[in-house]
Amino acid sequence: MSSPYEEWGIALKIDSKGLQFKSLLYLTTFSVIILAVLWALQFLFLGSFYESMKLNEIKSVGDLIVNQVDDGDLAAVLSEAAFKNNLRIVLIEQASWQAWGFDGFPTETTGFPPPGPVNRLPMDYLITAIQKLQASDSDRVYYLDSAGLPDMSQAIYIAEIFDKDNGAYYLYISSAIPSIDSTISVLRTQFYIITAILLVLALVMAQWIARRLSKPITKLTKSAQRLVKGELDARFYDDGFTEIQQLASALNYATGELRSLERYRQELIANLSHDLKTPLTIIRFYSELIRDVSGDDPTKRTEHCDTIIKETDWLTGMVGEILELSKIEANNGTITKTEVDLGRCLTDVLTSFSVLASQADYSFETKIADGLWAQANEPMLRRVFYNLISNAVNFTGEDKRVIISGKAVEDTVRFEVSDTGAGIPEDQQAAIWDRYYKSTETHKRAVIGTGIGLSIVKSVLGLHDAAYGVISEPGCGSTFWFELTDTSAR
Repeated sequence: MSSPYEEWGIALKIDSKGLQFKSLLYLTTFSVIILAVLWALQFLFLGSFYESMKLNEIKSVGDLIVNQVDDGDLAAVLSEAAFKNNLRIVLIEQASWQAWGFDGFPTETTGFPPPGPVNRLPMDYLITAIQKLQASDSDRVYYLDSAGLPDMSQAIYIAEIFDKDNGAYYLYISSAIPSIDSTISVLRTQFYIITAILLVLALVMAQWIARRLSKPITKLTKSAQRLVKGELDARFYDDGFTEIQQLASALNYATGELRSLERYRQELIANLSHDLKTPLTIIRFYSELIRDVSGDDPTKRTEHCDTIIKETDWLTGMVGEILELSKIEANNGTITKTEVDLGRCLTDVLTSFSVLASQADYSFETKIADGLWAQANEPMLRRVFYNLISNAVNFTGEDKRVIISGKAVEDTVRFEVSDTGAGIPEDQQAAIWDRYYKSTETHKRAVIGTGIGLSIVKSVLGLHDAAYGVISEPGCGSTFWFELTDTSAR
């Protein structure tokens, strides 16, 4: 009896190699990596990112001012830039070292404010900025400076500009960057909560996704285990993903083929048992006659022995055809081909049926064109001719007519073997080539051959890459045909 845990789908033992465990592990690991990246961006690189952003901002403002020096009122440009971006902007005249400051506050006056001496500025920062500018190969420099400011740094931009009306100036821009430690502290507290919530959600989602992925595969595995035990009624359900549906469809098809194979196997055993029983019974009967009745009568003894030999030959032929079919199917497509005179080959095969024409009133009508050649394995091709003709003999009508024709059709050679029998229903025509196929008609012993000849024909023609088929309608007989590449014109 299964435990309640098993009934509820709770695993009693963790399978570390199972799809569900692997999916859960991978999805959880992915979630942890995402959270680790967010933590790093928020707390390890947030300060650097903020400083870099402010430095790029002050650079953009400074470059914009430098490019607009000659385009209009410089004082208006400086005042607007300081006000919009909350910056401290100072313009220093190189010649007189007078300074004009713009601190981001709106003014009611236009033009430059009253100048003041340079020493009103933080001289250490100004001297450092000018030295950096003079040491560079450029007319502008920007950088971060945190010296002397507790818990604060500032972005500095300095450039040498030339006003066409007023001469040379230094453009000095600075922006204070306050410490964001308090902000990070608040964010860290919030992020602890967010991380806990996200981890729980990630685990729940990972578990759900893992079960969703593994459930259809688990169902397929259970059905496959039933199939291994010989339960051919096992059904593979195709719910789930496209790949699972494709796999289930393929497994269902394979299961159907196994059921058909099992049915054909049982029918083959039944047919072979029937076919074996008749000659074995005859052999035993005539052996007893020789022992008890005709042993001293040479004429009867010879007749009875001939019957035994005939039945033995029939059994030998049946075993031989089964072995030949297995041998052909094991050939793996490797055969030796030569140039074959198909007309002569067919004529030689027809001699084997002469006894039926002379003693059993069978009629063999031939219409074979001259000069039909093809690249083929001659012994195998003889077997094809023989099996098709013997099949026609076994199923032809009361008139016992068999019609054989061969002709060139464009670049191929086409052979047809026709009978006047009952024909084959359309829904059975594809199955007659199967190795274990059994007709829906009551099984009867073949006049000639063993009844598995069409399987050999299919295998041989497949090795020759030949087209083949059957044309038949119920009540109108059947015509079996095949085509080989014509080599007579080469």
